[in-house]
Amino acid sequence: MGPAPLPETGGGSRSPRGAGRAELELPGFLDEWAARLRQTADGPVVGILLRGSHARRAATEHSDVDVDVLLADDERPGTGEPPAAPAPGAAGPAVDSTPYAARRAYLAEFDGRLVHVSVAARDVRSWVRRLGQPADWAFGLPVTAPARLLWAAPEWRRRIDLPVLCQPADEPRLEELIATLGKVAGARWAGDAVGVRLAAADLARLCPSVLRLANPTVRVVSRRAALAAALDLPVAPPGYREDMLRCLGLRPGDPAEVGAAAGRLVTGIVPLIRPYAGEIAAVGGADLAAALVDGRLDRYLGQLTRALGRSAPASRDTSAVPVPRAGEWSTVPASDAPVTGAPATSGGPPAPGPARPSRLDPAVAARLRRTPDGLVAAVVRAHDTGEVLMVAWMDDEALHRTLTTGRATYWSRSRQEYWVKGATSGHHQHVRSVALDCDGDALLVSVDQVGAACHTGHRTCFFTELPVSSPETAS
Repeated sequence: MGPAPLPETGGGSRSPRGAGRAELELPGFLDEWAARLRQTADGPVVGILLRGSHARRAATEHSDVDVDVLLADDERPGTGEPPAAPAPGAAGPAVDSTPYAARRAYLAEFDGRLVHVSVAARDVRSWVRRLGQPADWAFGLPVTAPARLLWAAPEWRRRIDLPVLCQPADEPRLEELIATLGKVAGARWAGDAVGVRLAAADLARLCPSVLRLANPTVRVVSRRAALAAALDLPVAPPGYREDMLRCLGLRPGDPAEVGAAAGRLVTGIVPLIRPYAGEIAAVGGADLAAALVDGRLDRYLGQLTRALGRSAPASRDTSAVPVPRAGEWSTVPASDAPVTGAPATSGGPPAPGPARPSRLDPAVAARLRRTPDGLVAAVVRAHDTGEVLMVAWMDDEALHRTLTTGRATYWSRSRQEYWVKGATSGHHQHVRSVALDCDGDALLVSVDQVGAACHTGHRTCFFTELPVSSPETAS
């Protein structure tokens, strides 16, 4: 674009001041600007498009006017051939194949106020190529954004008169997600509070690109819509929405809480994407995909989360959580008390306390009698029939998540991680009630079971009958 400033314009009409939306239906304003941009461009213009909030018809009188100016490249439309060389002595700009891109900003007078016009000029070949790349603001999600053609050269109109501009989803950036959790852990270890928050925000923006593997496709039109879609992914770890908001800085939390939220996001996402190791291999390499399956990635994440948990104070954020929509993972307001444990009993050694940080209600935690590794047995039965379905283990945090999310959450002793029943198999357990036995060392969890409870595909894990004999039957 040329260096000369563009003239001001005062034509057009708009909504009355204070009416909220001021969509510059401004045929005069936009048409005049399209003509002037053509005159001041650095090369022959083939098209001018309106993008952003004005193209979406969602602008206010404070919105920028975003315009793309497309310049001719070295290809004639519809032929695939380079343009003919100009005759000797003929006027006209030289055209080469070097990509061209420039941005210019203008403040234009319109009806007594200033309007910010943001102009992005690009050669048409680079512009088309850019549409094949993910949008950096879309949280890794695919984009379908409205556009409006303001002017086009006749021979280009058919090719660039697009009602929407589509950009693809980002690839699942698992390797970068893991590396960013390492940055969070490193900053936490070094006591760098600002570093924790910056890295956690980067981590949250990467999460949807990885979770997208396990979720239905959703397309977005704006950054705000991308955030809403990223927070509402139906297949997500427990507490995902709250942890995302905290990492993005949209929920209060000290650096320890932010770091813990980042750790929960990554360790919760990994089990959900194990079935998609093939897709991970195509992007991050065969070894990363193998580590996802064989447990090495879980071990590495364990190292990082231990660093995050070192000397970390407990969360105290009790801000209200929006009511979740159907299929959405979300927590509900709960007391985020310090790490809790059963008090020492008189006349004997102290009872084992929780092995990991937890937000479990202290009154509940005080009644638990845990194994030496901080666990309590959970007997799971069908709510409607009373049939015993399975037995698993919970620690304090697993119990907290079960009580506050309504999804049965357990602690895996072999993988050393939390797991949500049905997160990978689809055989969900919707919790109806939880009871603690008289000694405090076992839980009875009543659920509505979806599909099989046993990993073998049986309805119940107790499908093998053993012979029982008694003196009466022997005689």
